[in-house]
Amino acid sequence: MGNLKKNLLDKPHLVVGIFFAVLFTIGLNVFRDYGVHCDEYNNQHFGRRWSDYSSSVMRTRSLAARLPNYIGHDLCHGPVFEICLISLADFLKVSSSRGILLIRHFAVFLLFYLGVIFFYFFCLRIFQGWKLALLGCIFLVLSPRIFADAFYNSVDIAFLVFFLIGTRTLLWMLDCLTVRSTVAHAFVCALLFNVRPLGIFLPALTVPFLLFEIIRACSAPGRRQGVTALAGFILLFIFFGLALNPFLWTAPWTHLQEMIKYLGTFRFEGRVRYFGADQFPKELPFHYAPVWILVSTPLLYGLLFFTGIFAAIKSLLRKTSGISLGRRNIAIFSICFFLPILMAAGKLYDGWRHLYFIYPVFLIFVLLGVHFLWENIRPMVRVVLAIGIILSLADIAGFMIRNHPYQNLYFNRLAGANAGEITDRFELDYWGLSYRKAIEYILKTDQDAVISVCFHSKFLGKNNMKILSPEERKRLVSAPAGKAKYYLTNRMADPSPFSGEEYYSVKIDGLKIMAVYKLDHHGKK
Repeated sequence: MGNLKKNLLDKPHLVVGIFFAVLFTIGLNVFRDYGVHCDEYNNQHFGRRWSDYSSSVMRTRSLAARLPNYIGHDLCHGPVFEICLISLADFLKVSSSRGILLIRHFAVFLLFYLGVIFFYFFCLRIFQGWKLALLGCIFLVLSPRIFADAFYNSVDIAFLVFFLIGTRTLLWMLDCLTVRSTVAHAFVCALLFNVRPLGIFLPALTVPFLLFEIIRACSAPGRRQGVTALAGFILLFIFFGLALNPFLWTAPWTHLQEMIKYLGTFRFEGRVRYFGADQFPKELPFHYAPVWILVSTPLLYGLLFFTGIFAAIKSLLRKTSGISLGRRNIAIFSICFFLPILMAAGKLYDGWRHLYFIYPVFLIFVLLGVHFLWENIRPMVRVVLAIGIILSLADIAGFMIRNHPYQNLYFNRLAGANAGEITDRFELDYWGLSYRKAIEYILKTDQDAVISVCFHSKFLGKNNMKILSPEERKRLVSAPAGKAKYYLTNRMADPSPFSGEEYYSVKIDGLKIMAVYKLDHHGKK
């Protein structure tokens, strides 16, 4: 056993290669299992509009093509990744709703997979060791909510990946002000901006740090190089940003102003459940995002994060040894993590998925915490730390396997003492992904040729019907409760308004997220 361990540690490329091969194999085998979330068809229609428009412009070589009637969704999202997903389905000549959904799920996973690879090399550059870099990738993959979203969330996962890559290219550019690093960073920032206009955050962060590099340059040639890099970055970002967004091809300044104005408002009018109260997002307290991050991220990572923050502060005060992120990098990572949380106060809903992009930076501090502990405890205690991390990771992996494909509903013990408390305090399956499993169970257990169903959310129910085969869809009819045989709801905090026995439920570790009721003759009380 000792020789095997030594041989593996002497061959890091083999160990890392095995990890990524296993991850790819897992993704290949599970991407078909996930349901359809409520924003899926908004994203598809958004991508189709701008794909058709850009194709028309390319075909006619003229901007005279009629601009699509744009809506709020177009002003707070960029189309670049959605156009890629639409183009992929068109290239493969897939037209069935099920086929398109599965292609999109696998493509989103591939982007996430690319992000994990980048995260490995990012951590390798920071910590100068493959073990911590690989551990960081394991932490990223064994983050239940992130892992599940990595198959269907084409907006937040794309934003996470491009923000991760952009943070890496920012450090590269600051370290060596070359043409390649400037072009790469400008291009990634443009991609980020064209997934969400909020991505302007990263280029806005880039400018002051470049100015700082220019000011502290020791020679006139160094300052000239910095000024050239800064000017080149700004011009290239503007060029790539315009080129990648068809919405900005005509009247770019006017449309950009519309986007900025729209970002300054918050138009979500629904209510959000937070600590047992249904509140409008504008009424939510400032701690909404931090609490959600705290209760829906594995406790191990939270503890190590705070340790990493402590280690970073000690490093700034020069009272620590070992790995130091450097003052500049600590400043960048701190701004990238804390500033978006402060900016998002009162503008979030349905958990913290809009802030997923800061998660890799969160894990950087987690890894710094691991290293700090490892370097400052006795050898015997290191064994305890290693065993504790392994057992915690095994527990997280166990949850993800047991509750597949609902890893996105992970809560740790801080969320509540029992399932009832969690149900009362927080939003559960707000995206309606569990409708798919409930529908499939009905189709499997009810032999009627045609089955009438009533959905708490007709919109979510019909979305999830689209991932079924055509034969399965023909057996289902959406009907009002008075004429339906079954009533399906993902609103566990609200009692069913109709009489009938519970026919089926979807649970994750005892937490009910979906209920199916077999209604009486009229579906009334």
